[in-house]
Amino acid sequence: MASIISEKSLDIVRATAPVVKENALKITGTFYPKMLGRNPWLFDFFNESNQRAGRQAGAFSEFLSGNTTGEDLAMGSAQQKTLADAIIAYALNIDNLDELSETVTRIAHKHCALGIKPEHYQIVHDNLMEAIGEVLGSAVTADVAAAWSEAVMALAKIFIDVESKLYNETEKTQWSGNREFIITEIIQETSNVSSFRFKPTDSQGTCPFTPGQYVTVYEKPAGREYFAPRHYTVTSEPGDEYYQISVKKLEDPAAPEDPSHDGVMSGYLHSAKVNDNVHLGPIFGPNLMASGDNSRVAAFVSVGIGITPTVAMLQSALEVRPRAAVFHADTNGTSHPFRKHLEEKLSEAGGILSYSYARPEAEDEKSAYYSGGKLTGEKIVRTLKAANIDATKGTDYFVCCGPRSTQPIVNELVDQGVPMECIHLEYFGPFQSASL
Repeated sequence: MASIISEKSLDIVRATAPVVKENALKITGTFYPKMLGRNPWLFDFFNESNQRAGRQAGAFSEFLSGNTTGEDLAMGSAQQKTLADAIIAYALNIDNLDELSETVTRIAHKHCALGIKPEHYQIVHDNLMEAIGEVLGSAVTADVAAAWSEAVMALAKIFIDVESKLYNETEKTQWSGNREFIITEIIQETSNVSSFRFKPTDSQGTCPFTPGQYVTVYEKPAGREYFAPRHYTVTSEPGDEYYQISVKKLEDPAAPEDPSHDGVMSGYLHSAKVNDNVHLGPIFGPNLMASGDNSRVAAFVSVGIGITPTVAMLQSALEVRPRAAVFHADTNGTSHPFRKHLEEKLSEAGGILSYSYARPEAEDEKSAYYSGGKLTGEKIVRTLKAANIDATKGTDYFVCCGPRSTQPIVNELVDQGVPMECIHLEYFGPFQSASL
């Protein structure tokens, strides 16, 4: 991914990158309220729960109603941190953009799943440059502004080119835009997790996809003028006559007593019934199983509903990897989805299975797969070594644990000698990097 901006601009971006890094969250905290306030229709692309600073109750709805200037949104939201991280990574790697190819691919898949178009990038550019100017003030000279403007549009062109190829490939193998499906079956996995099976209403059947990819649900719950679609890992297998997603009914921990802040789409789906129609976008997502080396053991590490990528990719791993292991943390056995499925798959293949429960019940402690204490990198490596597996250079780790759990587990794995190139992350929500 060669640089596509002038040498003069490269020099200026390199020189000013430390200042931008120091102020990145202020910049993105200024940018999002500015852009979304001027273009509220962009909420069809931005998940509002990721915009709430610290995910505090009410802040975002207050912003929408005009009762706040946006300062409540200025720091700490997931989406803002994601953009801040991306700006920093871009500036620091502007001499070697190949280092960002994996990140660009992941974000491009998300953009295509949302239906991002080339014309949207100009809106981002204009508001981002204005935010940089406001935050950095007199430090943004005409030359600095011109250099960063060129750099931002160069990054936009990279995304536009990658996304154009993804759109073209997807139209050939799947479909374009929204497609109508009917819910044919709803399976209660746990008290708050259900699997939904969809068949297309056009009788054209399902399309090929790669295990671990996600489908996008395009539905607008009642009372929502703007609402971003949601992505869910496909937990059925390629070739099935239906697509399946497995959804946890979410509640906002900041306001558990207020249903207006529950997971809107998850609540919408959990109120759906068999024979209801749902519109789905094409399946996107990078081929995570292609990460690493097929000669290595595949170790899946998950917490809660993060089990769905494991379920999606496990069969493929069992077919192409020498061995597979699953490490999962949950509240207890009754809240653990796909428990029986995992036990059947791994017992047949001689795989490794380890459960860590925060509040185990008596029956949980009788399970041969139960492991007392928290799920940690040390526990994972110790368990693999006990099974005579090279837990450092001989294992690829596929981690889907959520923002609070991922970084500690990644750090612990690295402390145990696991190279970062053997750790592959799947995130629900805005993509983040796991930097040490």
